[in-house]
Amino acid sequence: MTYLLQDENGQINSTHSVSAGLDYAAVGPEHSLYHDQGRIEYTYATDTEAMSAFDLLAREEGIVPALESAHAIAEVVKLAPKLKKSQLIIANLSGRGDKDVQQVAKMRGVEL
Repeated sequence: MTYLLQDENGQINSTHSVSAGLDYAAVGPEHSLYHDQGRIEYTYATDTEAMSAFDLLAREEGIVPALESAHAIAEVVKLAPKLKKSQLIIANLSGRGDKDVQQVAKMRGVEL
């Protein structure tokens, strides 16, 4: 079994993400099980938030992240102010952003 985005008629909804790797209407059965067990929580980042996180990581750490990873960093930016200063956040980055430079430029109206 899996969770998916669907309309009132049970039809799969279309999705959109600046990151092609996140443009899916469902999660796999293992993730669904983790959700049912309360071991995972799903959040989201808008395209604008992901692009801001992309810029933040590039500017502050010199890392050009994959757009999928930029979504994770956007969540870190939202979560960090809610935690105690003694708490830590570990964020894994997957992939590299050089493959996404064309997409980022397109989103910003920049010709390369």
